Amino acid sequence: MPTADLQDRLSETLGSKYQILCRLGGGGMSQVYLARHRFHGGLVAIKVLAEHLAQDPSIVMRFQREARMTASLGNHPNIVPVFDIGEGNGLYFLVMQFIPGEDLAHFLKREGRLAVPQAANVIAQVAEALSCAEARRIVHRDLKPGNMLLDENGRIKLLDFGISRIADLSDGLTRPGESMGTPYYMSPEQIRGETCDIRSDLYSLGIVFFELLTGKRPFEMESAIGVQMAHLNTMPPSLLEFDPALPAECDTILQKLIAKRPEDRYQNSAELLSILVARGASPNAGELRPEVEPGLGELIARAEQLPLDAPTTSATTPASVARVAEQKGTSTGAVTYPSAQSSQPLIAEVPGPQPAASASGPVASGSNRRRRMGITALVLLCLTGVAVWLLQPAKENRAKKHPRAGQGDLVPVYSDEHGHMVLVPEGKFKFNSGIGDPDHTISLPAFYVDETEVNNAEYRRFCEATGHAPPVSPDYASHPYHPVSNVSYEDAAAYAAWAGRRLPTEEEWEKAARGTDGRRYPWGNDEWADNVPDKLQPVISEPLRKSPYGAYNMAGNVWEWTATPYAPTSTDIDGMRRLLKGQSFSPDWRTIKGGSFAPGPKDGFNVAAHRGLPVNARSLWIGFRCVRSAP
Repeated sequence: MPTADLQDRLSETLGSKYQILCRLGGGGMSQVYLARHRFHGGLVAIKVLAEHLAQDPSIVMRFQREARMTASLGNHPNIVPVFDIGEGNGLYFLVMQFIPGEDLAHFLKREGRLAVPQAANVIAQVAEALSCAEARRIVHRDLKPGNMLLDENGRIKLLDFGISRIADLSDGLTRPGESMGTPYYMSPEQIRGETCDIRSDLYSLGIVFFELLTGKRPFEMESAIGVQMAHLNTMPPSLLEFDPALPAECDTILQKLIAKRPEDRYQNSAELLSILVARGASPNAGELRPEVEPGLGELIARAEQLPLDAPTTSATTPASVARVAEQKGTSTGAVTYPSAQSSQPLIAEVPGPQPAASASGPVASGSNRRRRMGITALVLLCLTGVAVWLLQPAKENRAKKHPRAGQGDLVPVYSDEHGHMVLVPEGKFKFNSGIGDPDHTISLPAFYVDETEVNNAEYRRFCEATGHAPPVSPDYASHPYHPVSNVSYEDAAAYAAWAGRRLPTEEEWEKAARGTDGRRYPWGNDEWADNVPDKLQPVISEPLRKSPYGAYNMAGNVWEWTATPYAPTSTDIDGMRRLLKGQSFSPDWRTIKGGSFAPGPKDGFNVAAHRGLPVNARSLWIGFRCVRSAP
């Protein structure tokens, strides 16, 4: 069916909710359109299953099932989730939020191989995403640079969970020429058609690691069969064969990742992540930045200026879209990229166009610029509502630019130069002001909480910028990604003010840690009895013990300061006097929450635990995280 007809049918199906602005691109499996929500103006991308595939009930069923599976990964900052699935007028589609970015395949082609810290950062971020999928027994099955999106904040977003399963069912119709794509990264057990688990994804991630560090893949034969046989039978080359200057430790990690037998690899993503972080790799957003076509930014800006609830016609299409369409010799009033090359069929990659003739003559000097726009990736952010989306802000001023009318408009992850914060939605929850007290239901407005404790590297930035005295801590200089500790309440409040945030109330902290179901611990109601750390861990650790909203280490690393006053008992005061051996301490006490790695009572990790310290007290077992009120 002609692209214009498909766009008209999509407008008929979704026009009451979205303005369909233009076609972004597509391939054999789908077409992708840029649209704008009519009521709040947020830009979205709508991915429509190719019509010849939509005629096959088994493919449609798999398409919908895999989309629901991905939606369950919703709020993870390193995963591109699906949050709305629909059908109508013979079309099957997914609704996604749109922001510009660049996949790593194109980044590597443009920039070449990465430095070791950059490569390790990418792998650590992907391991973070896999840990979330692993907890739900979800296997990606198609890890490769083309499915790893680099956004404008340096965050890696993993695309297309389960998409290879849909492609498997298409019987080759949608992926001609694809034989050399995915096989480069397939695990031996996947090639053999055996059941795959997280260790298969880790094998693929090892191949990506090799490519990031060397600019090549370990097996690059002339045929797909040759590549597959090498994965099955040929020992992989050492990194040092390609570049003797690379650290031997990188090769050790790599060889374990791409061992032929799953039992010889890392057994889970948390194990890999802990190894990387222990060696200085950061799983936070890195320093890499995508190359985004300037014309795309203009397109977005003009789309955002369109009047809401306008009719979906060419008259509403942004002027920049019309100009590019004119350059390409089209007359639809929308950007219509030619079909993707058959060698790049994955639908979320939005491959660039082939040079093509048009009514105004062949495409010439502008093809590279339009190709870069064509490969702009799509980022999906799962929000709490089905019908409301907004662009994820990259900085504070961007958040102010888009005021939000209600909770459904709030982005699930707020990011700025100080890190990432996860949304805790407005609503009721069970609050307990101390162990032994009954839970009682209270309601809080929406707020954002730091994804992790403030780490030593970030606190150092604060000290260097303000002249604030650094903490006296053995980890401060040697472990930049451990939580800052031995800071007083006053220190923590000073940092929060500098970062444009604040310390949480006890109620906010407890809701962020336990969610709404009254659980005892962030991970549920089962005690943490095995392999409890006996020392500080990196702020990104224990991914299976995150809170319901995605916050790390809200129990088990350091106690955390809150802004809520604490009324000390006589026992508390006597204990403080003994601890300080008669030294004076402030009569102003604040509540601490969370339980630390340090030996303590059996129930020390209970998020309802209620303890306090003077505001000028410091301990190697106490740190903090911040919050900010939602707009």
